[in-house]
Amino acid sequence: MPSSKPKVQIRFEDEDFRYLEDWAKSEFIPITQLCRQLILKAAEQKRREEEKSA
Repeated sequence: MPSSKPKVQIRFEDEDFRYLEDWAKSEFIPITQLCRQLILKAAEQKRREEEKSA
């Protein structure tokens, strides 16, 4: 059953995609999961920075 969660589409340069793909393989996860983890980690860091400056 398809998810009803919001989604985004990202385009990468070939070299960047290959790097992410290799990284994901080394972690034994799909590249989409790796990208999701990286984005959420960056968002959390940004949130913390904003809270400090508020």
